Amino acid sequence: VVAPRVRDRLLSDPRSLRLDGLRQQVAVIFADIHGFTPLSERSQPEDLFEVLNSYLSLAARAILEEEGTLDKFMGDAVMALWNAPDAQPDFAIRAARAALAINRVVAEFRQTLPPDKHLQFSIGITCGEAMVGNVGTSELFNYTAIGDTVNLAQRLESIAQPEQILLSQMAYQMVADVVDARQLPPVKVKGREKEEIVYELMGMKE
Repeated sequence: VVAPRVRDRLLSDPRSLRLDGLRQQVAVIFADIHGFTPLSERSQPEDLFEVLNSYLSLAARAILEEEGTLDKFMGDAVMALWNAPDAQPDFAIRAARAALAINRVVAEFRQTLPPDKHLQFSIGITCGEAMVGNVGTSELFNYTAIGDTVNLAQRLESIAQPEQILLSQMAYQMVADVVDARQLPPVKVKGREKEEIVYELMGMKE
């Protein structure tokens, strides 16, 4: 799913739309809802469905406002990317703004809910090369990104605390001039031998 403005640009010049697999630089967000499993254990399915859709809709809207591509929903998580299929020179900045917007709109939404339905996202952001295009079979396929950059975004999200946004080293380097962030102690993430240098995104500079 892409924002209407991105759709219109792609339709105006279909030659720019590559769906057959292309290696390119992207920014990737993984955002996962903290506290959803305990909520599911004490909620009726109908209530749970409504709450989940409300939170995911807020995240999706924040991503589309920054012209991100909604890659997929995975249970209580969402994956999105920038710079594909439409080229975006400021793709890393857009991803950072979207992550901050997710936390902001979710915080506002929580004020309208009873305490037992207060949930938060944890978010990981990476930048780097990935293979982007249609993945699947001739009958069923999805437009997505695959590669180490995508994997690391998911790993960072998995260690982030509620409402925490973690940036990979490359993602931070691409937005350092325009964000407030602090370097954290190196972390060990699943599937990697080396510790990763990570930063916590605090906000955009004035």
